[in-house]
Amino acid sequence: MESSGRIGSRVVGNDEPMFEDICELLELDPDTVEYLVIEDFEDVDYMMFEEFDDMEVEEAWKPEQRIIEIFFADGTRDEIEIELDSETDEMLKRFLG
Repeated sequence: MESSGRIGSRVVGNDEPMFEDICELLELDPDTVEYLVIEDFEDVDYMMFEEFDDMEVEEAWKPEQRIIEIFFADGTRDEIEIELDSETDEMLKRFLG
């Protein structure tokens, strides 16, 4: 399920086949989580973060972490940051396709 309100993010609800696998990867109890919002940098244009006149292309800003927002069934919310290109991040990308 793609999020329509968040550019560059993906929503994974508890009704999706990959949900339990992702919860297990993140060491979350899938019975307590309603859905996850996962930053998807594949669709982000990093040029919007640059000062065009002052920066070289090689110096362009790139994120170092992926933020995953966790929305629990009891209405609470939390965030997890994972390092980009870490083993966890690579597994997450495989689950998301």
